[in-house]
Amino acid sequence: MNLFDDEPARTVRSGADWEHHRRHRSPQSAPPQDEVGVLALSSFLMVRTPEVVVAVRGVTAYSDGLNVEVVVLFADEQRSEDLSYAMNDYSRSPGRFRFGCAGSDGRSAASGTRDAPRVEAPDLDGPTLVLLRALSSALTWTGHYWLHPLPPPGPLVLGCRWPDRGIPETLVEIDTAPLLAVAATSRAVWGEPTGVLKP
Repeated sequence: MNLFDDEPARTVRSGADWEHHRRHRSPQSAPPQDEVGVLALSSFLMVRTPEVVVAVRGVTAYSDGLNVEVVVLFADEQRSEDLSYAMNDYSRSPGRFRFGCAGSDGRSAASGTRDAPRVEAPDLDGPTLVLLRALSSALTWTGHYWLHPLPPPGPLVLGCRWPDRGIPETLVEIDTAPLLAVAATSRAVWGEPTGVLKP
């Protein structure tokens, strides 16, 4: 006797969803889903006050952009609704949290520049910075920002500002040479001739 013979037979998948992803991906909106990415830079502090710390927890390089993980640590527990509003990428309050970057060519991108999720075609001529996802707890907020395209050679300036927490515009300069070198090693995991990625 078989109690579960009413289930339909499983469809055998082709395993080629990555091809569809490559054809239809918008590089400005997110990292490639068929790359693992390579950790290019570890943590560094951007600013510290008696109430809050803003730091970059790490930068992961992909073939056409950077995933920058920003972490905010609080000395005292904040009300979640206030935190969600302040860190929302679509908040237009003058005192909100802002994060941005500028390349050696003078082109820049920053969070918090739109009132709602993007519905129009992105600017293909300039860099874009998108908050991919965010997690928060009583004392911590973590945001993952996607920067596309890769910055040009030379210094990359990362900056933050949060007037409501007493943080003026604060800039940190990093060298892009190691980021670009690591990005050149990130490649798709599917479609490799050998099927194996070599270090």
